[in-house]
Amino acid sequence: MVSKERIGVLLAIILPLTILLYPAEVGTTARLALALSLFTVVLWTFEPVPIEYSSLLLLLLLPLSGVLPFETAFAAFSGKALWLVFAGMGLSLCITGTPLGDRMARTVLKRITCFRKLILSIHILGVVSALLIPSGVVRILILMPLLIGLLKALGEKPGSRVSAALVMSLMCSTYYGGTGVLTASVPNMVVFGIMEARGISIFWGQWAGYMFPVIGLCRTLLVYLLIRVLLPVPSGPANLPGDLPEEPEPFSKAEKKTIAILILGVVLWTTDAVHGIHPAHIGLGLVLLSFLPGIGPLHPDRLRKINFPLLIYVAAAFAMGYAIEQAELSTVLASRLTQWLDLSFISPTFRIGALTYLLLPFDFLADTAAIAAVLGPILLDYAAQMGLPPLPAALSIAIGSSLVFFPYQSAPFVLAYSFRYVRMGQFILLMTLMSVLTLLILVPLNLLYWRLIGLI
Repeated sequence: MVSKERIGVLLAIILPLTILLYPAEVGTTARLALALSLFTVVLWTFEPVPIEYSSLLLLLLLPLSGVLPFETAFAAFSGKALWLVFAGMGLSLCITGTPLGDRMARTVLKRITCFRKLILSIHILGVVSALLIPSGVVRILILMPLLIGLLKALGEKPGSRVSAALVMSLMCSTYYGGTGVLTASVPNMVVFGIMEARGISIFWGQWAGYMFPVIGLCRTLLVYLLIRVLLPVPSGPANLPGDLPEEPEPFSKAEKKTIAILILGVVLWTTDAVHGIHPAHIGLGLVLLSFLPGIGPLHPDRLRKINFPLLIYVAAAFAMGYAIEQAELSTVLASRLTQWLDLSFISPTFRIGALTYLLLPFDFLADTAAIAAVLGPILLDYAAQMGLPPLPAALSIAIGSSLVFFPYQSAPFVLAYSFRYVRMGQFILLMTLMSVLTLLILVPLNLLYWRLIGLI
């Protein structure tokens, strides 16, 4: 066991014990939920054991400790989100398991032969997809298999520097770019629903005008620079392996079927507001078509190549959220916060910005959408008590809800990690740096921008 893994084991023991033994007003169940969550997150981060093992351990400890009933701890296996991840894995096989992936890679590299230009192009693609496709999970479902096909054609193995740079370029650009668009982020939609319930109106274009320039566009530019620094890629051309044919052959029958299935998926996913079919149902239907004998492009035996153990990690991530939510830890802490915190001594502009920072401790406790749903009303009431205008207060809460440090905090990151082309430590390092830089640079810059345009 290397030193990093030993440090992880040590922290996984010390930090939860500190929470359990430290006197606090919160109940035993809440402290147990927090301790088990912290124990698991540390193991996920340092990976002294495979993530699937630590995830299964959490799923067993939650009911054994009495934090959750067994049925609730394992409820994610019957939830739509986990099977949407499964659908993404299945559809990715259609691209990587047919010549379509190599064909698309040749098409891209014929036009963009430099790794650095390729990374920039992926960032642009991620931001554009956030503008066009509302669901972050669906964006990853559509784009990740295409990127995996490109990486396979390049001969890049999972965990390599180039693989990590390209995958995180796509994931982070579509996530962080989407935080500046009303319909591209679930926390945004949750905060929007709270605003509508309180009679605070805002249009899509207004939201984009207030949020996209700094929180969407500048954030994407910042993550591009971070990836260039953290994961420097070769400066030379991104050539395909020499054994691939120069001129593409005619489309095979399997490729045509795959393209038809993907087009059907894009049409159904982007029009879900019209037909009302859940994205998980669409995804599972597409997987069924993909592996149906005589109809799909792949033989049903290829389903064995899906990383089923990784679904345990997805289930554990949701179980962690259930535990925190049922223990009402966020509500208890928020209530204590509003009782003793007094921000009347600072200017209204900084009070609005402070709402973003107040969400920081809670962002670690559950999914970003759950944080927005639980704390949004509480902090809006708190803002009203301080005499702050409701619209910028709500927008500031939306920014705070989008801060992520670990993949389990946001479903799109969970899905992107499930492809296993990026190590957990690489994800966490980039996500943590992005959140820190957002708090130190972008939030103050955004407040200045709001001042300049007259919002505050």
